[in-house]
Amino acid sequence: MRALRLASAVATTAVLLGAATACGGDTKSNDAKAGDTKTAEAKGGETKTADAKAADPLAAVLAGDPKAALAASALVMQKAGNGKVTMIPAEPDSPGGTGDADWKEPAKTSVDLLGDMGGKKLKIRVVGVDAYLGGDEAAPALGGKHWVKLSTDETGATFRAAGQMMNPVTLLTMAAQSGKLTKVGQEAVDGAQTVHLRAEQDTAALVAGMTGLPAERRPAVQKVLEEDGKSLTIDFWLNAKQELVQYQEYGEKKGSKEAVTVKYSDLGKAAPIAVPAADDLGAETDLLKLLG
Repeated sequence: MRALRLASAVATTAVLLGAATACGGDTKSNDAKAGDTKTAEAKGGETKTADAKAADPLAAVLAGDPKAALAASALVMQKAGNGKVTMIPAEPDSPGGTGDADWKEPAKTSVDLLGDMGGKKLKIRVVGVDAYLGGDEAAPALGGKHWVKLSTDETGATFRAAGQMMNPVTLLTMAAQSGKLTKVGQEAVDGAQTVHLRAEQDTAALVAGMTGLPAERRPAVQKVLEEDGKSLTIDFWLNAKQELVQYQEYGEKKGSKEAVTVKYSDLGKAAPIAVPAADDLGAETDLLKLLG
């Protein structure tokens, strides 16, 4: 999805963002088998009880209701409030980004990501509905200033959509409430075991759940997200602590060929994200200079 890919388009001054593909296939009989609690008579009259929940919480998730698992993860992520985020592009030569995200308050969802754009290390910063592009390497093109505030509908909406899509609580909550859910299986992510769940839902329903966006901003954000489709597929990987460690998303138009992975780590340890100072803002007309 465009709203999650860091890239530059100098001619149009648009920064394009994309989303992510799902991986893996559906498990069949193993889903139910993994979480069953069975009581069997052992030899010698002993009773053997296998309690999946106690022995393997991930297996219990696979055996249970995926809506409940996603809703529980949303509560865990809400309590954490922030974390480190990494976006990994599908192609090595496509730009990605690393940084911080804060989602404690929906109306002030903030993202600060550093990535390669136009041969420069630039930051995308979103604080609530305000979006900025800049960083230390922006100063030469901006006459010593470090940021450009993006106020136009096209570029601003793209950045706002990206900011909203970094809010794990929104994604998990809307998937639990309105998604068509599938249990994919148990998989390792960065060496840790996780449960992989998949949600399919309408783009419009997802945008309606972005309570941090003012109503008048939602049509523009929805337009950005629907560039990849009116139906979205979002894959979630949850660890044994019910934390969201990774998600991927794509629409039906382009599918997985422009996929990006979003990872969460160091929950509760993100650096503060501040609005750039007014006297450190260059003119939006300098955006071409910055990306050129």
